[in-house]
Amino acid sequence: MKKILFSIIAMMAVITVQAQSIHASWHSLQPVVETEADGSFTAQSFTYTFNPDGTYSLVNELTIASEPAQTMEQEVATNIKVKGTYTYDGDKLTLKPNMDTYKAELISISQNGRVTNSSSVKTSVNTKLNSRDFKAKFNGTKTYTVRVGEASMTMKDGGQEFNYMRFATIKD
Repeated sequence: MKKILFSIIAMMAVITVQAQSIHASWHSLQPVVETEADGSFTAQSFTYTFNPDGTYSLVNELTIASEPAQTMEQEVATNIKVKGTYTYDGDKLTLKPNMDTYKAELISISQNGRVTNSSSVKTSVNTKLNSRDFKAKFNGTKTYTVRVGEASMTMKDGGQEFNYMRFATIKD
């Protein structure tokens, strides 16, 4: 009887310490907001999908509001998409984006509180979104310290911490 009880307890311990799978789609819990001295700001929400084959995709919902933010002189909403490969070892997650997959999709542009369909404004915004300087924000290998739970994931990059919620699990 003691052997059976010990075996059951040992099995439960193994199940308890088993790491949660990163193979899922994860959405940021709150936007990352960066405010500039001139009153403009950038707000971003991220969705990562990590596949069992070592590939990932990132969708960055990005809103940029120009100065002054209170009057929303210009507001641009976009989706930035990038795919790449990842390695996950222990608590280290390394992302290697493939910039050939970079795609910036313009969702809407507002000027002074009104949606605009101006082709010159759209061209100007698309040029910025596809510029080398802007794309550099998404380029380069990045390593995060991660903590993966059943319903949440935390990614730390230096002093910044990003919290994500699991909203779709991918079977191995």
